[in-house]
Amino acid sequence: MTEDDRGAGARTIALLKIVAESGATFTLTQLGAQAALPPSSVHRLLQPLIRSGMVERGTGQAYRVGSEFHRVASLIMQHVDPGRLADPILRRLWSQWEETCSLCVYKPSTHTAVVVATIQTPHPLRFMIERHTELSLSWGSLGRAILASLPDADAAEAMKNHALGPLSGQAMPSAAQMASVIEKVRTDGVANYRNEEMDVAGVAAPVFRADGTVLGSLGVTAPARRLLPHIALDIESSVKSAARELSALLGYKARDVLPSSR
Repeated sequence: MTEDDRGAGARTIALLKIVAESGATFTLTQLGAQAALPPSSVHRLLQPLIRSGMVERGTGQAYRVGSEFHRVASLIMQHVDPGRLADPILRRLWSQWEETCSLCVYKPSTHTAVVVATIQTPHPLRFMIERHTELSLSWGSLGRAILASLPDADAAEAMKNHALGPLSGQAMPSAAQMASVIEKVRTDGVANYRNEEMDVAGVAAPVFRADGTVLGSLGVTAPARRLLPHIALDIESSVKSAARELSALLGYKARDVLPSSR
């Protein structure tokens, strides 16, 4: 392989990344500006991608992601392990706060969440969250971050599962109170939960797939006596940033607000 071949290969890979991150359509000029290449070079690099179906002609002078690109991306995403993908993100979050950091994945068949990755706090006093634990969506920050990101019908079904708190045995707040909780999570982009009686508190944010549907939630959980309200506020930005990073790795493009659940 010559130096020119290696250079063309590197430019093609860079171009594929730009294509993947582009909108519905794009032009040679737009691709060239982002790749710092003249349109003639972009045109030459696009030809094998067009022949293979990775890129397709749009209307006029526009191009778009091709059906083969979508097929390959779909195959790859079927084999993505969210826990493995989240591991370095959880470790950075853990190193910042040294409290239990977890990733949960939504389970539509039961309207619950399953813990797929967790790093425990080093403190002797801790609120234990074990891998493979199934969590209610009605209680706790991890569950409520998912609950608020579901379509209303699915959220209503999820709230039927645990009318009583799984730890406290407390009755679930009224429908009006839960609606207020959900609306606040949707507005803030993060769920805060606190139960002084059970000495548990947490902060969690939703994680989204490329299509905008909720994958699950990522957050920090600790004894309430240690995760005081002002500390929880400080943790919020870290948790939201971590959730956004994982969502981006899954192909989700950040929006100004949570996806509509209506």
